Amino acid sequence: MLLGVQPKLGRGFDPQDHSPGIIPEVVISDGLWKRAFGSDPNILSKSVRMDTDLYRIVGVMPAGFDAPGRTASIPLDESLRDLKLISEGQFLLTVEGRDVQGDHSMVVERSSVSPDYFHLLGIPLVRGRLFNESDNDNTPPVAVINQAMAQSYWTNDDPLGKRFEAVKAGSSWITVVGVIANARTQSLAQAEVPQVYLDLYQTGAKRLAILLRGHLHTAAVADGVREQVQSLDPTLPVYGAQTLNETVSASLSQRRFSMERVGLFALTALLLAGLGIYGVISYVVSERTHEIRIRLALGAQRRNILHIILRYGLGLAIAGAAVGVVCALIVSHLMASLLYGVRPTDPLTFAGVALLFIGVALVACYVPARRPMKVGPMVALRCE
Repeated sequence: MLLGVQPKLGRGFDPQDHSPGIIPEVVISDGLWKRAFGSDPNILSKSVRMDTDLYRIVGVMPAGFDAPGRTASIPLDESLRDLKLISEGQFLLTVEGRDVQGDHSMVVERSSVSPDYFHLLGIPLVRGRLFNESDNDNTPPVAVINQAMAQSYWTNDDPLGKRFEAVKAGSSWITVVGVIANARTQSLAQAEVPQVYLDLYQTGAKRLAILLRGHLHTAAVADGVREQVQSLDPTLPVYGAQTLNETVSASLSQRRFSMERVGLFALTALLLAGLGIYGVISYVVSERTHEIRIRLALGAQRRNILHIILRYGLGLAIAGAAVGVVCALIVSHLMASLLYGVRPTDPLTFAGVALLFIGVALVACYVPARRPMKVGPMVALRCE
């Protein structure tokens, strides 16, 4: 079930849908099923493209199901995106002069924003214009798109003045009036996600987000905004106050959890490697104890013997680190989805980990190597 409603075809979401390696799944609305897929009864398990990624359709909601519709855009907000519901005509767009089923048809992110939204978030205008006071419900609808959207639909053409419409009965043609730079408003890992921004004063919204920027006392902001909003309409609920840092942190929670598990396994592997080297060097030292004691009795310097043992252990550690680096380079691409701001083959990371491993190996070698050094020359001779 989805929001307490049973899909008319297929099923809702399952907790296993979020398991690693599982193709992302989506539930579509009855209207989208009829208009975009011709009421195809075999729609289940077919794919639809959203945010440049493929999703497998697992269900169709009944007619009249009202999911969270157009919303004001909250950067990196996961609260509604986790629903993964394509509501009627919300994402699938038709470009004027092109077949909706052609190669250029895709599902894109759409947000309704106010004219000051881009300035507040610091998203620069690349060409054209942003929304202004002349854009209202009495004028033709306009849109601002990002560079990824322009590149996807109008690769070799100027997108300004081009039109598109939602796949929904009675939809109006929307004219592109501006292009903004790509921004990581959907995911920190992806900036080039096609996005369409509509004017909030032309489209309205079922859910609004109020964004504030400045030197504010965060603890008092929620109560102050709630008081101002409910002074206009006491029935309006105001909830979910959080800072942008908290929103970013929440968007990274799943990735952070995955990295914490990987880090725990890495520390465990490092500990086991250190114990293994300690065991090997302890065995080597015990086998050479006779030789070491004779060397000490004959006047060998303790530091020279220590250097011999450490050099042997360091050779093993360097060989192990070299093999580990080669293996890590081979499988590093598997970690790409968990990383942000660093390449899977980042040389500084590889060098740092290799040096850390060698340092742990030296410590593991030093402890057993010091043991025979504590025996004095006369004691060594008596033992022999």
